[in-house]
Amino acid sequence: MGLTQGNPCARKCCGGAAKVLAALLAWWLLIAPTLAAAMNCGALAAGDLPALQRIGVDVWRIPAARGEPDESNRGATVELLLARDGSRLWLVGSGPTPAYGAALACAVKALLGRRVSDVVNTRAAPELAMGNAAFDGARVWALPAVTTAMRERCEACRERLARRLGAAGASLRPDLVRVPTAPVGRPGATAGSLGPFAWRELVRAPDEPVLVLRHRASGIVLAQGLVWAGDVPDLRDTRSDTLRASLRTLRRLVGTGLVLGEQGGLVRGDAIDAQIAYIDALRHEVRETLARGDVQGAAGRGIELPAFVDLPGYATRHPLNVQRVWRELESQSFDDRADQSGRPATFQRSLR
Repeated sequence: MGLTQGNPCARKCCGGAAKVLAALLAWWLLIAPTLAAAMNCGALAAGDLPALQRIGVDVWRIPAARGEPDESNRGATVELLLARDGSRLWLVGSGPTPAYGAALACAVKALLGRRVSDVVNTRAAPELAMGNAAFDGARVWALPAVTTAMRERCEACRERLARRLGAAGASLRPDLVRVPTAPVGRPGATAGSLGPFAWRELVRAPDEPVLVLRHRASGIVLAQGLVWAGDVPDLRDTRSDTLRASLRTLRRLVGTGLVLGEQGGLVRGDAIDAQIAYIDALRHEVRETLARGDVQGAAGRGIELPAFVDLPGYATRHPLNVQRVWRELESQSFDDRADQSGRPATFQRSLR
């Protein structure tokens, strides 16, 4: 104490340290009520823990609800995967909220007696990445482009998801957003190895990369954001032609094996064929409607696909898909006409 009082520099430095310590304490007091309650695993009932279903040797699936995230499903609308690789546990997707992630950490600890060592975020989507903060000490991996997108979008995505989840989104606070820091692959690489997985970068749209993983031991392929098994795909944040090309590549990767997509459980490759068929049928009908000059498609009406009408998400998701593909193909038609007229497409777009 005497040294501090007699040395102005020491007083200044110690005062700075005290401020830092106080800030850290304040931060911990903010997050402790949310995460500590969930991490007190003994206080959680079995029904509060996400289910882990074994789907192969040293690999488990964490099932997801169909449809959109809401308070009733706690936002858990993306299939997650856990793989054991020697002393390491790899979790692909951490869940939609820090509280969900903490409950998932408890479920993993109860099943395997150890903590997750590595978390992988396959794309920039809050439903599969906002639980990152619950896995303290784990490395968080992502493609560099995914990490960049998360830095840019996380706050807006967090706010939007919190509104949708209501009380179930109470832990979605700005101070609990954790962006990946471990890059998947070297700059420019589009395939490689990561722990127990072989990986491949595909794209949902020109600026929307997604990491596809094949668990080497079981051959199971994880394709979050690409496959909605037994349902209508969600074309939000995609471009249909780009997504279709990636699905064709994915089909070749899966072959006769199994694939776990965004929703719908573990399925064979024909589920990918069904997604491609839906996109082809939708693009065809939108083109035909555009050619007739029928503007109902712009509002998501007047374009029905009878072969898919009985799927669970058709009534809610299909009209939105129609709107997205309509805008996409309408824009392309303007560009095509600009090319035929000899005027630059950029000039034509400026007239709209």
